[in-house]
Amino acid sequence: MIHPLVLLGFGVMVGVFAGVMGLGGGSVMIPVMVYAFALTQTKAHGTSLAVMALPVFIPAIIEYHRHGNVDWRMAMFIAAGAVVGSFFGAWIANSLPRETLKLIFGLMLIYVAAYTVFGKENILRTVVLSGVLVAVAVAMLLVTRVVDAK
Repeated sequence: MIHPLVLLGFGVMVGVFAGVMGLGGGSVMIPVMVYAFALTQTKAHGTSLAVMALPVFIPAIIEYHRHGNVDWRMAMFIAAGAVVGSFFGAWIANSLPRETLKLIFGLMLIYVAAYTVFGKENILRTVVLSGVLVAVAVAMLLVTRVVDAK
């Protein structure tokens, strides 16, 4: 059993990350919950969503709003779509084998990281380079599986 103070400290770290990066925190929480806290990939996804429910975001939203950095019209339309999409996303995630879900999550993190690093000045270049990094990651995965099989 993980001590509540450890979980609270981890929550503070995730909250700071979410507030600074504008992300839901799942890119930090999920790997830690899987590798350090021994949750399954699917349980880590579900727990991450439960953690990041609306009340957790309220302080960050208020602070961004105070500085005029929230487009409420856009947020409302995207949120309406996300309500529908999140149901189907959870249904798909619960239907996938654990290894497939891990692979999809990892490749998405690689793509987002590459997109962030390469910038948006030249979108075609950014998409191509991000795709190349994902392809390299897939190749590394396949090589690893072949080597591990021997």
